Amino acid sequence: MKKIFKLSFVVAFLSVLASCNMDLRPINVIDPDNALTTIDDATKLRTGMYIAFRGYTGGGAFSTLEIQTDLFHATTSFGNRGGTNYEWTINSGDGTAESVWAGCYSCLKDVNYFLQEAAKVDQSEWTDADKALLQVYVGEAHFFRAYYHHMLVERFCLPYNEGANKDEFGVPYVTVYAPTSDSSKYPGRGTLEATYSAIRSDISIAKEKITTTPAEGAIYVTSDFVKAFEARVALYMGDYDTAISNATSLINGGRYPLINNASQLRSMFIDDNGKECLFLADADLATGSLPPSNDYAYLSYDANQGIYKPDYVPEQWVIDLYESTDLRKALFFAEKTISITGGSTYDLFLLNKFPGNPALRQGESNQNYVHRTKPLRIAEMHLILAEAYARSNRNAEAYTALNVLKKARGASEVTGGNVLDEILNERTRELIGEGFRHFDLKRFGKDVQRKAAQVRSAIYLPDVNESFYRANSDFRFIWPVPQAECDANPQIKDQQNPGYAAN
Repeated sequence: MKKIFKLSFVVAFLSVLASCNMDLRPINVIDPDNALTTIDDATKLRTGMYIAFRGYTGGGAFSTLEIQTDLFHATTSFGNRGGTNYEWTINSGDGTAESVWAGCYSCLKDVNYFLQEAAKVDQSEWTDADKALLQVYVGEAHFFRAYYHHMLVERFCLPYNEGANKDEFGVPYVTVYAPTSDSSKYPGRGTLEATYSAIRSDISIAKEKITTTPAEGAIYVTSDFVKAFEARVALYMGDYDTAISNATSLINGGRYPLINNASQLRSMFIDDNGKECLFLADADLATGSLPPSNDYAYLSYDANQGIYKPDYVPEQWVIDLYESTDLRKALFFAEKTISITGGSTYDLFLLNKFPGNPALRQGESNQNYVHRTKPLRIAEMHLILAEAYARSNRNAEAYTALNVLKKARGASEVTGGNVLDEILNERTRELIGEGFRHFDLKRFGKDVQRKAAQVRSAIYLPDVNESFYRANSDFRFIWPVPQAECDANPQIKDQQNPGYAAN
């Protein structure tokens, strides 16, 4: 597991701070052996952690998950971009899996370095205010550590599902900064139960130390953001009481009212105004300090030709999932003329949820499809509340919680049927494109079953992909531990996820 402990070093990751616009002053170089002696040093290190965190709240680590599910068809001109995930040919040498694994552990290295330095700093001449501020930073670092490990769990592990898989493999939970070339000291994979226990421990420390005032569109981790993340983790673990308590507290707190009109919904998603958001990643076009895009070639607009050339288009059932009165249908989807290989053109609905914030791009012909990422919104709290009630056999309360969100979005309320199916459908309507569908299918025990295309002749291998099926038990629902890591770390050499042979 050399990527976890390899000394990149702190100097390298701090060198990018000069381009960051987070109300923090830029720096040049810090001596890694004496990197934290003042609160200013701590603030600079903290800025680096936030820059890294922004990069893991969106982008390919999330959009790749979406195209692996049943939401999209590849067009005939997709050029095999994302093909291993779309076609379920992932192997232990998969580049996306390796990138996410290595990236998360690289971020964890910096988080643990900060915590190590913060623990040993001499604060004898610090003011009380600076000491208190350092504790907030320490709380944020513990939050980041929980977040990155949970991000790995979602991709590389079975769902916990109320402890049914508690003894299956988790991920190596790294809590120390200890670069070494001695592979005998690299960590192995603990159980899923142990991993979740460590995640919750870090969340508890974050809750204790973070006192940042909660507000819509906050660019720093607040107590509300931690509480919302804890609700998500609790739901995934089957701790429904905690999920209900946290989600209810945030919903009833009044700080994040649901949007119930088209213009405000557009402003939230397109213009990134911060409404409904418990965290909103910072961005600055002038310095190029931007988050990654969640658009996986869903639009690919050619300004010169005035036409769209997408790699992936929504399946017909996805479009049909939305009622005509649903505010999200007109916002998330747009009927456009697309051009595919051979010059054929078709009028299709494209996912238009990430067309790019106009304030973060330089002109119509230079679109980057970038938005300030929104890793936790109050809408998810309504969905968590509904699901936690449903899984606690409190269906009436589940419908009530679900219908609050549906009513705000202009959709018809539901009072009968399979409540969990209704919740999964609503999660799809609200969260499409944000990276949830893959883990939701795993967690709900649902198979991947692709269905009819909007136009058969526009998609790649329609006879195959309109009937594409993978059972929930398929081993590729879980990503492989990168082979390079298995080769480097003797502790995980025999801890590869089932089904993945050495590449």
